[in-house]
Amino acid sequence: MKTWLTLQTLLFELGSLYLLGNEQLDWLQWLGYFCSHGLAAASFTLLCWLVLPLRLKRPVAPALLFIFTLAFCIPVLGILGLASIFLLALYFPKPEAKNLWQRTHSLELPIHPEQLETNQYGYAALKDILLFNPSDEKRLMATNSCRFLPPQVAMPLLKLALTDRSDDIRLLAYAAIEKIEFTLNNKIASLQQKIRQTPSAELLHRVAENYWELCYLGIAEGPIRSFYLEQAQHYLEQALKLAPNPGMELKLGRILLEQQQYAAAREHLIKAQQDGLLVKQVTPYLAEILFAEQRYQEIATLLQAVPTGQNTMINELKEYWRRAAS
Repeated sequence: MKTWLTLQTLLFELGSLYLLGNEQLDWLQWLGYFCSHGLAAASFTLLCWLVLPLRLKRPVAPALLFIFTLAFCIPVLGILGLASIFLLALYFPKPEAKNLWQRTHSLELPIHPEQLETNQYGYAALKDILLFNPSDEKRLMATNSCRFLPPQVAMPLLKLALTDRSDDIRLLAYAAIEKIEFTLNNKIASLQQKIRQTPSAELLHRVAENYWELCYLGIAEGPIRSFYLEQAQHYLEQALKLAPNPGMELKLGRILLEQQQYAAAREHLIKAQQDGLLVKQVTPYLAEILFAEQRYQEIATLLQAVPTGQNTMINELKEYWRRAAS
């Protein structure tokens, strides 16, 4: 069948070329040429359909139409070109990868900071180990690895480790938290000594930042947290007297918000916005004040002023209050 179709294609195509060789063709000769060439293209299409593998025949109608169109619209060259391409694809296919998988060794958690590779173990991986790994040794190594992460990332994991059933893990987490607190308190003491010598707005701001971080990280709780917030407020107020700054106004507003001094917090947040901060930087905290004051109807209106951007949390907040208000 394949041999017959090959010979038939050659004969019809040669016949069409013979008719085309005449110097002057009447309409009957042109009709004969198109019929002969069309039969050659049809024979070639059927031959390709029998020869080609199944993966090249799908979808059916577009595949047949593609072969026939090229063979018919490009006399001789269309058939020769397609035949060459299909022969190369059939007899010289692209080599397939023999190994679809690769054996790897189980990675050990790093104990020393120089062993901690970038993106090797992220927050989620360490959290999963602390929550679900049955091995005390693995959880201990995960807790130890947290010591080399930034404090903002490490603190939630270390607090999670404080609830572990193993005494060693709890003690290690407690020691890591104490180290963070000790480092921040040392920075505060050093900055306070510099302030006594040469007070400046920058130094006062840095002291307030460290007090705020002790609270923001969740290290300080209860009366100690209240004391740290008062100290952060005091130093920020002193810094603002020396050098007014919208960023410090925003931070002072957040500290007052944590102390539930809503009127004063609103005043500083609005001033920060008036002094040049973006709406999206200030509005979420103003919305938090409205929520604390149970003025729920005003929250959706306030959040509409925040432009939609890449901040997923703010976008979700806007959508929630938009639906709640409707």
